[in-house]
Amino acid sequence: MLLLTIPALGEASQIVSGRVVDTATKAGIPDVNLFIPSQKIGVATDKAGAFHFTMLKDEKAKLHVSHIGYTSSTIRLNGSTEDMIIALDETFFELEDVVVTSTRTEKLHRNVPVATEVISKKDIIDSGALNVAELLSSRSGVSLQTSVDGGSMLNILGMDSRYILILVDGQPVTGKFNNRVQLDHISTSDVQKVEIIKGPNSSLYGSEAMAGVVNIITSTSTSDQSLNISARYGGTENKLTNDGLNHGSSSYRLGWTHTFGTLKASLNADMEKMETDKEIQQIEIDDIHKQSLRGRLLWLMNADHTLTVNGTVYNHDETGASQLMNTETFIDRTTLILTHDWQMRNGWLWNHALQNHNYSRNYVQTRPWGDVERDDITQEENIEYEGMLKKKFGLNEFNVGLEFSQAAYVSDRVDNGRQTVSSKSIFGQFDVHFWGNINAVIGTRFDMYNEDEPVMSPRIGIMYTFNDRWKFRSTWGKGFRTPSFMERFIDWDHVQFGYRVQGNPDLKPEISNGYTAGVEYYHPTVYQVSLMMYYTTFKNLIEDFAIEPALLSYHNIEKAVYKGLEIQGRWRASSSLVASWGLNIIDNRDGDGNIIPNTQPLSAYCRGSYQAPRHGWGFSTRVKWVGAYTPEEYDPDSGTYIHATETLADYVIIDISTSLKIWNPLIMNFGIKNAGDYTHDRYGPFIGRAVYIELSITLKGD
Repeated sequence: MLLLTIPALGEASQIVSGRVVDTATKAGIPDVNLFIPSQKIGVATDKAGAFHFTMLKDEKAKLHVSHIGYTSSTIRLNGSTEDMIIALDETFFELEDVVVTSTRTEKLHRNVPVATEVISKKDIIDSGALNVAELLSSRSGVSLQTSVDGGSMLNILGMDSRYILILVDGQPVTGKFNNRVQLDHISTSDVQKVEIIKGPNSSLYGSEAMAGVVNIITSTSTSDQSLNISARYGGTENKLTNDGLNHGSSSYRLGWTHTFGTLKASLNADMEKMETDKEIQQIEIDDIHKQSLRGRLLWLMNADHTLTVNGTVYNHDETGASQLMNTETFIDRTTLILTHDWQMRNGWLWNHALQNHNYSRNYVQTRPWGDVERDDITQEENIEYEGMLKKKFGLNEFNVGLEFSQAAYVSDRVDNGRQTVSSKSIFGQFDVHFWGNINAVIGTRFDMYNEDEPVMSPRIGIMYTFNDRWKFRSTWGKGFRTPSFMERFIDWDHVQFGYRVQGNPDLKPEISNGYTAGVEYYHPTVYQVSLMMYYTTFKNLIEDFAIEPALLSYHNIEKAVYKGLEIQGRWRASSSLVASWGLNIIDNRDGDGNIIPNTQPLSAYCRGSYQAPRHGWGFSTRVKWVGAYTPEEYDPDSGTYIHATETLADYVIIDISTSLKIWNPLIMNFGIKNAGDYTHDRYGPFIGRAVYIELSITLKGD
């Protein structure tokens, strides 16, 4: 395509033609810009990387070649200018993220008033993580502790995952185990990025966003047609038998996208099988099978209306066997979301969605001779309607929204076997700029649950821009968590261990009041350093207690204080080498001044990635250090988490991964997780050194 001018006919001219190709793969690169400044002539390559144009003869003319993601090149046209082959090196280039979670509007990461951490697609690929639990556990200030019952506890800055709202594409995940979302159920195969907002965010998202929000954003293919297939095999060592990598895991992934006129369809399928490592005798899980299927259909009805249907099906089956007991757990999740976007003529955008989420968990214990000891079924259903209206006024943006939901919980362990909770919510936010260098986000939300009193959750965020390099950010906000079904309504006799758990329907919502303040230095494409301090107080925290011997319940306690300091940095040393790091200092205490268990006072991580585009290979290493701390452990007798009696010494986890582009669409990945083979048989991590090898192929059409 000719961009500027063509030399006048009749003058001495010459043909310039050829192809621009990738140095490593020799494949043509489309949309490469070629420009001759002296003659103001510019063209772009076609889909095959080819170009052709005419210019005035000039032996001193220079051709500038550039494309995002590749090194630029300058060529003097003093020789043959036809059938040229111009090879460009791919650079390790990452475009700045556009984030949406912290304000529910699209903003460049550096321009968001609320401090936001982003785990990019490159970070996800380099991590080698199969699921979001693995991915988050490699970050400083984040811990993921797996208990012997198969559950896990996520902590961000020492704050329990009960107070961290987990979203997938902006929508809460329904179905929790021990009041916590199981992040190992969410595959990374089609995750584009993860946004982490630290501090109270109930002003936008309601219950559970007391300590922060983790939004898992899935991929949307930019190609009209694409196909990705990958297969992975891995193994872990068993320290008890010392017989090598005998605990295998395998996973298979398929991603497909196709466009049919105004319809765009995509499908992602995952299948994973794991043989667990019984390093702890209490763990009675031998095999785990996971299958998930996610589909999306997008219809561009016209210039003003877009309709999207998203559906997800997840199935989880784990079995275990011992001389005394056989166990089986079956978990099913289904989600169906219908979304409609209406771009109005007056500049307003109306977005609304109708959602249905279903979750079920069936846990069965049988004796080896066939007698059923336990057969628990838990089901949860949530139907929700959400609508949001927003409009931009220059640099300013206003949005207002509402939500209606009806949740039902069915279990043999709750009073009457079935309980329901309905909620109504309204929220609003104004994103406004003052005097050119101050950006403020002001918002609030009202939530009403059944007959409970309404909860108001305001938030104010301010960003002051000193110049094009320095920024200051500060936020204040209130958060809350409404008591869970189990905390309110559980009525269950644990016959095997001789105690009873009884819910408390009079529990008050937990309330948080949080402050953050920080500075950031940003040098475009070179380095970025940020420092953030936070201080959050919690009131009415819900804890379990003994009403009398063998009778447990829940009550609200007075308060707790979470405070700390976080430093993060990123340095792009060259077009091929990128390093990032983080340090967290945490001081979390209860109302009596005691350190809260599972608080990791000191943790740090660093990551380095190198890409060699000419040779088609890359290398990445990640190191996480955790200082000494007092953990919390799962007590299988009571079914609760209890304080440990010993302090866990500091430790280091090292992950290594490498990739090799065998030929253009085929890539091989190899990795070692927990290369130092650190484990702890009571508090985890329970899985030692593990290796994997993966082959993936990606095909794209026009």
